[in-house]
Amino acid sequence: MSGFDRLMAEERRAAALGFLTQEGGPCRIKLCGMYRDEDIEALNAAMPDLCGMIVAFPKSHRNVTRDFAQRLAAQADERIYRTIVLVDQTWQHACYYAALLGADVVQLHGHEDNDYIRAMRSRMHIGIIQAFRIARPADVERALRSAADMVLLDAGQGSGEAFDWSLVEGFGARRPFMLAGGLGPDNVVSAVRTLRPWGVDMSSGIETDRLKDSKKMTAAVVAVRKTGAYT
Repeated sequence: MSGFDRLMAEERRAAALGFLTQEGGPCRIKLCGMYRDEDIEALNAAMPDLCGMIVAFPKSHRNVTRDFAQRLAAQADERIYRTIVLVDQTWQHACYYAALLGADVVQLHGHEDNDYIRAMRSRMHIGIIQAFRIARPADVERALRSAADMVLLDAGQGSGEAFDWSLVEGFGARRPFMLAGGLGPDNVVSAVRTLRPWGVDMSSGIETDRLKDSKKMTAAVVAVRKTGAYT
């Protein structure tokens, strides 16, 4: 990477970090699990705020190799912040993948803790999203204590199922959050109006037969934009 490219990457990361930590405003949208060229074409047509690619997690059918992730990231519209989703990698590897792939944001979806996040920050200036599986009140408290720039509340690792939303009622008054888990064009408006999240993250809900569906992707983005809901 040339010095100019490195500078541009640093500027994008700084902008993405500012975006993640900006309170108030309309509900933001992240579409996750891009793993084909067609997915990026549909992504660019739908124009969410962030997109996600799962790297180094072969258990997921949406996993992409390092080289293919580079290719997909390069095709994404520059106005969309590129997020790499990692599960239980070392913090050194997280920084390595972020730098190599030109990621704007890193999403941690494993058992990473606050020491891990602080170590990442000591090495790289990048926005960090930490995902939490919400099944009981203790999970909510863990999310509230996270040192990440943004927390994502989910039912599991791409399970496509919703969790009990009553567990996080009022969470947004304590800290901004992203909502995930079984969201798609048919129910995302209800979720936004009910919980007032900072943002929503959709993957399984914008697929048909485990493949990204361009019509569902666009419909989901349009639905959220039309709610007029603010955090």
